[in-house]
Amino acid sequence: MKIRICYGKTDRGSYLSHLDLARTMERSLRRAKAPLAFSEGFNPHPKLSFASALAVGTTGCREYLDVELAARVNVKALSQALEKALPPALAFVAAEEIRENSKSLSAIVNLAIYRIKVAVKPEDEEKVALGIEKVLAAPELWRKPKEKPGKKPTPAKEVRGLIRQISVLEPQPAGAAAGNGTDNAGGPEKNVELEMVLRLSAEGQLRPQELWEMIAAAGDFEALTPLAVCRRALLIEQGGKRFAPMEGVRD
Repeated sequence: MKIRICYGKTDRGSYLSHLDLARTMERSLRRAKAPLAFSEGFNPHPKLSFASALAVGTTGCREYLDVELAARVNVKALSQALEKALPPALAFVAAEEIRENSKSLSAIVNLAIYRIKVAVKPEDEEKVALGIEKVLAAPELWRKPKEKPGKKPTPAKEVRGLIRQISVLEPQPAGAAAGNGTDNAGGPEKNVELEMVLRLSAEGQLRPQELWEMIAAAGDFEALTPLAVCRRALLIEQGGKRFAPMEGVRD
């Protein structure tokens, strides 16, 4: 039996690495008495398959995980047990049974929607819009990875095809939004929230922080460190339409 779980990675879990998240989810499933199926071989491990790893420091509202079970269970009862077993770092959203021969999440999920909150100086507000306009109009965009001492330089990658949409949401005075982790009250900056729709590809992905730096370079302003980054949704884009990876969750 296979089930697909939708969960959230909360502010308290934002700095969990992907490995820590996988371990936490496995322990939570064990506490929920899920009959996990294990791989064969010298070092068996539970058959868990995540949609896409989240970068450290990024929260997620609609993350997905496929779990293979060794026996049939009541999905509703398991959902209730898992909701109680998860720590505050993770939040249960929904679960449903999927076909045994369902394609893996990594094979079908190809779109991510991010919201990134940034502080912008008043004189740079128009430059943000200009930077977005230039990025979206560019036929090519090249990302040059940061060089690490003692390691072979990584060649630059063309990433314009990974960018679907960028939009600016309603600006707020800095410090007005709760939970941004920064006390900017009385400061000159404004908090601006951007929504970015990015394509996920096996050849590579573009982090929203990297796109923010590209926007700043195109608009000729300083890219202040983002206050918060959240992946709002993971979707399947097919035939010009977008779908959630499971019926129980609508985006």
